[in-house]
Amino acid sequence: MEWGAWAAIASGLAMAVSLLMEWLVVPHERLGTEAFLTSSYHVSSGLRLLSIVLLLWGLIGIYGRRSRALGTFGLWAFVVAFLGTALTVGNVWAEVFVWPTLTEVAPNTLSGTITGASPYLVAGLNLSFPLFGIGLILFGAATFWARAYPRWAPVLLIVSIPVTIFLDPTPGSFQESIGQILLGTAVAALGWYSLKTPTSNR
Repeated sequence: MEWGAWAAIASGLAMAVSLLMEWLVVPHERLGTEAFLTSSYHVSSGLRLLSIVLLLWGLIGIYGRRSRALGTFGLWAFVVAFLGTALTVGNVWAEVFVWPTLTEVAPNTLSGTITGASPYLVAGLNLSFPLFGIGLILFGAATFWARAYPRWAPVLLIVSIPVTIFLDPTPGSFQESIGQILLGTAVAALGWYSLKTPTSNR
């Protein structure tokens, strides 16, 4: 479980750094979709993919240290969060490898809205992203009610989801980045506190 806690810390830090770069470094405003071809975008999206992959391991570490305290509700919240995160890995993988490719071979496909995408793609996005958000909210709520860790961390985890959903999603904007920066901070904090949790307190 200790390695899972370290994975959560690394995941949260990678996510926060990735979204700070997305906001401050990646030239979306100046280049538009051409920004997907820049080295700064490759680093930012690569960190984001690393973060989501590590989050799978991190959730195991955070949950495993206090599994008894979290109880049945915590178990199911963990399962939903884990499944949502696993599905989201595919979306972030596309950000790293598919978006730059489409920018080169079919740039017009990235200039429209999601309503113009195929129903099959929309169905996939409508499954993975909501499940990811709901899972993390439930996991944060279970952790909060069980007093498994200091309460500010799960509150930050819960708050980060609606902030991400409802603020302007324009790539490279502060509004697009802040929710995910909060999410990364919360995950890193939970990983840190789970690392400090004595084994006897599981």
